[in-house]
Amino acid sequence: MEIKGRFDKVIYYREDNGYTVAVFALQDSRTDEEVVVRGYIGKTEREHLYVLEGSYVEHPRYGIQFEIESFKKLIADNREDLISYLSSSQFPGIGRKSASELVDALGMDLIERVRADSSLLDTVPKMTARRKKAILEGLQSEQDSDNIFLMSHHLSMKNIIRIRNHYQDETMNILLSDPYKVIQEVGGIGFATIDRFAVSVGVDPNDLNRQCAMAENLLMNMCMRNGDSYLELDEFTEQLMRESEISSDEIIDQLLMNRRIQIECGRVYPISQFDAERYVASYLHWFPSVSLEKPDEEMLRNSLEDVQQQLGIEYQEKQLEAVMSFFENDLLVLTGGPGTGKSTIVRGMIELCRRIYPMCSLSLLAPTGRAAKRLNELTGAQAKTIHSLLLWDKETGRFAKDEDDPLTVDILIIDEFSMVDIYLFYNLLKACGQLKKLILIGDADQLPSVAMGAVLRDVIDSECFRCIKLEKIYRQKEGSDIIALASDIRNDCCQSVPDEHDVRFFEAEPRDITALTMQVVGHALDNYDSLKDGFMNVQVLAPKHMGLNGINNLNVILQKRFNPPSPEKRELRAGYRTFRQYDKVIQLKNQPDDDVFNGDIGIVEDIIYAHEDVNGQDRLICDFDGRIVENTRETLGNITHAYCISVHKAQGSEYPIVILPMDLDYGIMLQKRLIYTAVSRAYRSLIIIGQKEAFFKGITTADHYVRRTTLKERLWEEFKDD
Repeated sequence: MEIKGRFDKVIYYREDNGYTVAVFALQDSRTDEEVVVRGYIGKTEREHLYVLEGSYVEHPRYGIQFEIESFKKLIADNREDLISYLSSSQFPGIGRKSASELVDALGMDLIERVRADSSLLDTVPKMTARRKKAILEGLQSEQDSDNIFLMSHHLSMKNIIRIRNHYQDETMNILLSDPYKVIQEVGGIGFATIDRFAVSVGVDPNDLNRQCAMAENLLMNMCMRNGDSYLELDEFTEQLMRESEISSDEIIDQLLMNRRIQIECGRVYPISQFDAERYVASYLHWFPSVSLEKPDEEMLRNSLEDVQQQLGIEYQEKQLEAVMSFFENDLLVLTGGPGTGKSTIVRGMIELCRRIYPMCSLSLLAPTGRAAKRLNELTGAQAKTIHSLLLWDKETGRFAKDEDDPLTVDILIIDEFSMVDIYLFYNLLKACGQLKKLILIGDADQLPSVAMGAVLRDVIDSECFRCIKLEKIYRQKEGSDIIALASDIRNDCCQSVPDEHDVRFFEAEPRDITALTMQVVGHALDNYDSLKDGFMNVQVLAPKHMGLNGINNLNVILQKRFNPPSPEKRELRAGYRTFRQYDKVIQLKNQPDDDVFNGDIGIVEDIIYAHEDVNGQDRLICDFDGRIVENTRETLGNITHAYCISVHKAQGSEYPIVILPMDLDYGIMLQKRLIYTAVSRAYRSLIIIGQKEAFFKGITTADHYVRRTTLKERLWEEFKDD
């Protein structure tokens, strides 16, 4: 819908991207009505009339607001003002009489119409070539006209504002002379966005700047595909020759000269990965600049006894070694599988820190919101994500905390470190110049980070740091059979199909897996008083999205079986999905304002249809463990069904009951690291359904691809003289 009026008061304005929250006075409102509007519109002018296009939304904290999708500034509110504008010095040679004739011929919206089609001026009586030129040049001189031009060539207003804030008066010159420069200099704008614009305005496909930007993007995508820090130069050159019409040597030379890539020993790196590896290796070599004073051993042991008594635990030999090593080493790596006592050790470390280093600040971190919450639950200490600690800006993809504005933290403990990529670790260390103690905790046998690098693996394999490997299983209670199975898989000791008290294997052919999965899910749900409780405690995991027994198909069938259509249930169709009351859903993106994070599981509590809503919008209301989140059609992409989710998405979480289909059709996804991760997500009961052959293929197949990184070698180089 459209609303018309003037900006009365700016509540919030963000310079770097133009995001604005303002009070907007509606025109022709009998009650002088004002609404709060928000969107990417840049600086506003109170004296001008605006037309805003968008929709009303209800913010869970701030109430009804108008979400701006597009806008236009009206030059004049009435005929007299429009004539005065057209006869101003901006249009030399156009007097009031000519301006009046122009308005009479084309109407009050003539400016928008002429911008869209300049030939309309030819229909105006007494229009001369000189007057036409003056009018068109006058309109072209406005920044508004430039914005319309840029939007017509596929740049969004949001990105236009970002670019204008960076280049100011040089914006049009840069965009029309060297648009690919924007990728490097303006945060949050990538190759695809700029290339679409550049091709639209006529940039030669073989332009060297375009080819260099394409090549850099190609290198980054090829590395990202497999999690590599580099490619072999021959491999990259061969691919570049297929993609480009001009000399690959010329492109590579240009990228090297502009320091967009780095070549070393026949390897080609995106410059971000090269710099990240070198910085991390150097930082860890010289870390810390100032060490914390080591406590007196007798004092430490006495404090440790007090902590064990306070927490009601008794550390075993290896666990004691880990706790003591925390105080003996500036950098400590703690690794081990489920049930080996990592969380118990961390609790002790935190309590001892409070006693021995009371003046030091300690931060407990995890790579994802869900992992941070779980860490909080296990240790009783506040945990944050790395991104939130570094004040990450999702609009620009940049961190506010860095070497120029560092963190004031003395001790860092990072859990689930296998999920941390090299570039994120690099940015964290850059902001930690005064850090005195660093503890990295993770299971090296779980899936690696989604982004590039294998930091935990490389740090452990370098053998440059104290590493405590926990192997003994301490959790001797419900779920211990699962831990034993995970340990057997990890150590290549699983010789038979698991069928213990906490672990069951139901053999089935691929065509029968879905039906049997539904039976098992139904039986598991019967153990709970309500369907909602059952959904929150029973989780199906699968390695692959597509196929007969893939995530997508399982979600459709499980929804039909356990939450079928009913006159008593509301539903809302969004693309190929149908959301229904009481559906189980998973959050796909972090929404810190709503206290929900990627991987959180919730239930659809209610659906409100547009014709019932004061703002005319469909709304989906979800309950994430007591946190109520409303989604409109604009944000439905932030959630999806969660009857079955991927193993990757489950990493960092645990569920009482996990059901794991096994199908040879999962192909290359059947590998030890993925199966191990899936098994270790369950803490009370694990049910595996499918083919024995698929299961054994998975647990005996090492990674099909070993990530190419050189952090380990760089650490060796740094430490070679130590």
